[in-house]
Amino acid sequence: MKKLWLILGILIFLDTIYFSYVNMGQPVVAKYPPIMEFQWDIGIAYLAMALYGALGGFLLSYYSILGLREQLKKKSRNVEKSSIVAEESSDRVKTLEAKINTLEVALREALTKK
Repeated sequence: MKKLWLILGILIFLDTIYFSYVNMGQPVVAKYPPIMEFQWDIGIAYLAMALYGALGGFLLSYYSILGLREQLKKKSRNVEKSSIVAEESSDRVKTLEAKINTLEVALREALTKK
């Protein structure tokens, strides 16, 4: 599936470059309120819009990835805490079993001495 997404991404990128190349030489007038009107070659404008869109898509994806990493860290911390608690309780059980065995041995020795 990863290879399919990679191939589709490359094809879309190449299609954008081809579309920009085919439309070279045709002027377009762009109005941008803070700046006055300016004239661009439409092929360059298409390429710039594609790159701008790719940057926006990358930033949105990166934001999602950072959120998932944060959730993964929280889950791993919870797993570590629960494993530590389990280890502590198993250590307590082993300690109590050792005490019980010691008391049983002492009781047997006390009973045999009488």
